[in-house]
Amino acid sequence: MFRSLLLSIVLVLPMIGFAQDRGPRRLSLKDCIRIGIENSFDLQDAYASSRAAGAGLTQAFGSYLPSADITANYSRQLTNLNPQFSIVNGVPIVGQPLPNTYGLTGNLNLTLFNGFRRESQYDAAQNTVEATTEDVRFIRLSTAYDVTRKYIDVLRKQQILNARLENLVLSQATYDRVKALKDNGRSTIQQVMSQETELANQEVSVVTAQNDRDVAKAQLLSAMSANPSQSMEIDEASIPNEASSTTVDDFRRKIGPESIAIQRAFETRPDLNANRKRVLASESGITTATATYWPTLSANAGYNWRNFSIGDFDKQGQMYLGLVLRIPVFDQFMTNNNIQNAELTHTRQTMAQARLENQIRTNIRSSYLQLVAAEKGLEITDRAMKSAVINFNAVQERFNVGSATLLDVQTANNQLITARVNRVTAVYAFHDAATYVEFTVGTYGDQ
Repeated sequence: MFRSLLLSIVLVLPMIGFAQDRGPRRLSLKDCIRIGIENSFDLQDAYASSRAAGAGLTQAFGSYLPSADITANYSRQLTNLNPQFSIVNGVPIVGQPLPNTYGLTGNLNLTLFNGFRRESQYDAAQNTVEATTEDVRFIRLSTAYDVTRKYIDVLRKQQILNARLENLVLSQATYDRVKALKDNGRSTIQQVMSQETELANQEVSVVTAQNDRDVAKAQLLSAMSANPSQSMEIDEASIPNEASSTTVDDFRRKIGPESIAIQRAFETRPDLNANRKRVLASESGITTATATYWPTLSANAGYNWRNFSIGDFDKQGQMYLGLVLRIPVFDQFMTNNNIQNAELTHTRQTMAQARLENQIRTNIRSSYLQLVAAEKGLEITDRAMKSAVINFNAVQERFNVGSATLLDVQTANNQLITARVNRVTAVYAFHDAATYVEFTVGTYGDQ
């Protein structure tokens, strides 16, 4: 009786607490993804990189514009301030010292040609901006995918916990019946002890399942970049708790064969597009390094003024306009070194592109194999579940009329809970595999 009361309290207490304060808000999968994207540390870093790349593009555009600067200066002589004697055209002249000196310089400079350095730097900056934009897209995709997998894991472990609780209720009912039979002299103390041991084992399974579910929630909160110690509830309706043959067939038609998936991934994966842009930027880096071999031509214009009195601002001013041609002759092999480094960067980016493409092929292959295994798991566990339910119901009826032993009931019960857990695992393994396929292809989240 005490055990029955304790079991009732365990099952009802969470509902009582929820009725009193309504508990934490129930989050759907979309809610978790939204929070994860808003809080993502990687996304914040990617946004900062994107802003920096945008500033680099602005600076590259600025190289097409003239540079302008204004310099003003003032100095005062502190020593040797005696009158100065000089002879001008045979006439002796005594001049008073002029300790103050004022100056003003304005300058404009415009690069006309620098060996296509400006053009290559602008192309590199533009490709870098586009690469960082694709980085942001990929991190958003990765965050959504990671949150989804953690969400599926929470659902799986919640369903396993539900199955364990239902099995605990069945074991408790069997225990109550065996104890009643013992009280009526129709059962032995050994059978009561056996069922009590079975019931205790089921309680341990419930505790373990609860811990697994709570750990999965903490991992989900961590994937959302949220405090993992806070309470949360998830909406179990966000992802179906079953997967029929129709669901499997519809998904297969959606993703198509593996070869088509690889082609689609090469077209849509943001990380692959980002790497392509970086390859182009590295090609522009080679052009930038080579530009030093070319002569440079620039135009400049300016105004200079210098006087001993600030009141004579309109006197002794000079304006100038000119062209500057610079022809490199020998730079101690610096240009050659820069070209080799730029080519090294381009080679590394190209190899990174090839490695990423091969990794995508491998991931897609792995995801399709995982999907096949999940589909087989659905088929097998469906058969096992149906058989386990039929067998348990039959054994339970026979036990009630005294034609089956307690061991038969315990065996059937263990088979049933094993089939339930395997079914739950198979269903969410399929959802996880489907999510993995869509992520590797780059279509996860498409409507």
